[in-house]
Amino acid sequence: MSHAENPAEAAPRLPSRFRLGALAVLVVAALAALGTFGVRARAKVEADRDGAVAATRTDRPRVLVTTAARGPARVEQVLPGTATPRFETAVHARTSGYLKRWLVDIGDRVTEGQLLAEIETPEVDSQLLQARAALAEAEAALERDRANEELSRVNLARVRRVIDNGAGSSQDLDTANAAAKVARATIGVSEATIAAGKANVKRLEDLQSYQQVTAPFQGVITARNFDPGALVVADNASARELFHIARIDTLRVYADVPQTYATGIRPGQPAPVFRREVPGREFAGTVSRTTSAIDPATRTLRVEVDVPNPDRLLLPGMYLQVRFNLDAPTAVVRVPGAAVITRAGGTKVAVVDGSGAIRYKPVTVGRDFGTTVELADGLAGGETLVIRPGDDLPDGTIVEPVTPAAR
Repeated sequence: MSHAENPAEAAPRLPSRFRLGALAVLVVAALAALGTFGVRARAKVEADRDGAVAATRTDRPRVLVTTAARGPARVEQVLPGTATPRFETAVHARTSGYLKRWLVDIGDRVTEGQLLAEIETPEVDSQLLQARAALAEAEAALERDRANEELSRVNLARVRRVIDNGAGSSQDLDTANAAAKVARATIGVSEATIAAGKANVKRLEDLQSYQQVTAPFQGVITARNFDPGALVVADNASARELFHIARIDTLRVYADVPQTYATGIRPGQPAPVFRREVPGREFAGTVSRTTSAIDPATRTLRVEVDVPNPDRLLLPGMYLQVRFNLDAPTAVVRVPGAAVITRAGGTKVAVVDGSGAIRYKPVTVGRDFGTTVELADGLAGGETLVIRPGDDLPDGTIVEPVTPAAR
């Protein structure tokens, strides 16, 4: 009996399992339908939102923007400079004659007092001989006049004794007294003649000494304009120089500093120089002096930089670059040059405020680096600026900022 009852009890369980499976299928189908509906609803919401954003964007003009950056506390200013010798001078003839010979040529190094050339001066030699003879004659005349003066004194004393004895006349006394005075005056004239003769001899001796042309200081001969046998005329402003000499062991480099940084230049501060033809090679330089005045024509300060040049690697007349490291005179702001516009109201920039509106602010332009400019006034740094704002963007226009990276 027990085995006959088990099949009877198992028969009604099959429909229950079937119903459970069907119910599960219905639940899964319902969930799938709900999922499909949710995805479609979410897609519709996103599409509506994108459409709203697109509609909003079409209402705001898109502008390219950048951020105004504060300038550094110290700035490097590289300015062009011109190299000149520490000393240079033109050596002219001080006496007229013919160039006998020259002992140095261009490029030669000379020391102070070194003989450069010799000049033959036959006229000066003859004049010196004549002046010495005239001086000797004047000295002989002085001896004669002194003897005459002695004779006149003796004569005057003799006449006075005669008159004291009652034998002479007052006229004889007057004549003797006048003769003594003339003799003394003649001595004065002779002494003056001798002084003039000595001065003339000294002048001619000096001219004769100028037959030897010497170097006024050590340096390099940069020009020689006469050959042996050429006539040399002295004291002629339009005459060519015999030699040109320059001292180049130390060069003076002159640079013009804009007035923005003029007050930051101090004697003694480093100012290295370099040549663009030799990149990476700098020469030590030091500011030696300034003009302490701004040139009103260029608004610049002339600065002199001393550059040691023991190896003669730099030459006078070279175009050099001078590097100045200076404290920034004011808190400048650097912006792209395309962000600065000039209109009827002056120089301005277009600033995008927090609400996305354009506000034009007047600024003062400092140094112009081409693609970048410095603004000395008007901005504090960190502002969002419009690059190349057009005339169709009036003040207050709501815009959509776009950075260069997002384009």
